[in-house]
Amino acid sequence: MKLTIWREGDHAYFDWTGTDKQSPGPINYYLSEPMFKMFIGSFLISVFDPAINFNDGFYDVLHIESPEGTLMRPVEPAALGCRTHALSRLFDVLSGALSINTPENSPAAGYGTSPYFIYSGYDQDGRYFNLMEVMYGGLPGRPIGDGLDGHSWWPAFVNIPTEYLETYYPLRVEYYRTGKDSGGAGMNRGGNCNEKLYTCLAKGTVSIHDDRSTLQPWGINGGEPGGSSSKTLIRKDGSKQELDSKVDNIEVEPGDQILFITGGSGGWGDPLERKPEQVCMDVKRELVSLEKAKDAYGVVLNPSTLEIQREETVELRNHMRRQRGNLKAFNFGNRADIVKV
Repeated sequence: MKLTIWREGDHAYFDWTGTDKQSPGPINYYLSEPMFKMFIGSFLISVFDPAINFNDGFYDVLHIESPEGTLMRPVEPAALGCRTHALSRLFDVLSGALSINTPENSPAAGYGTSPYFIYSGYDQDGRYFNLMEVMYGGLPGRPIGDGLDGHSWWPAFVNIPTEYLETYYPLRVEYYRTGKDSGGAGMNRGGNCNEKLYTCLAKGTVSIHDDRSTLQPWGINGGEPGGSSSKTLIRKDGSKQELDSKVDNIEVEPGDQILFITGGSGGWGDPLERKPEQVCMDVKRELVSLEKAKDAYGVVLNPSTLEIQREETVELRNHMRRQRGNLKAFNFGNRADIVKV
């Protein structure tokens, strides 16, 4: 996905020329021009003039160009079943492009997808079941504060209670928790991912629709990238198989487990500028480990009491500032270099 933005007088242009050609698989997304204008207008009003009421005055001064036959505007026949991945990633691309000239106003990258866990088959009474659960990940570090942990892109979405899942579907949830250290370090921390371990109680098939398994959510303004997603099939005999982010109809037996880890999100700003008290609180809440508090934030805590070691923290942070190079406007992590190779 490639987006170029420029301005001519009072008009702004958003051009998707250069985006890859449409995919034979179901990851295409047909960009709705009115909805995309709504995203842009809402963002601009919220950032630059939040005191005014939301209105559609921006509509006529925004111009969208999306060439046919591309990932963002496919032509028939085109598969769109996983279009929510591109829709979610659109927010990362838009905020990244806008941040080039206004880095202080834009967030980092989030989990950038719409994860689905699908489990279907017949229970012990011969009744067909089909579960499709939407999962969530880390929302990005922002100019105004930390990203949200394990949250939906859309504010009205909620998770399915474990009690409901275990009552109406033949599975058991062993744990459902926040993934420690998956949020990118920053002055404002990126939101952590979700980790969920399912045990299948009936023979069936599992399908997974997810993304962000290769490239990490990027950090911005010196922030570090967040953690990528992963999926592991654990057979009842203990053997493990790492699954791709998109798989269909994997056969499972009673006792098999699926470990579903979503993506985290990038951090915003210099991690060494984060208040030690905030880092300490993150450690106490089990959102950040002792090791990451020291290695990424330069905050030294007593491992027994979790009290901040003030002198050691100042000394370590000064040393880290001297040793590191210039902060990156965008930090894509080491995996980006591997993909390029």
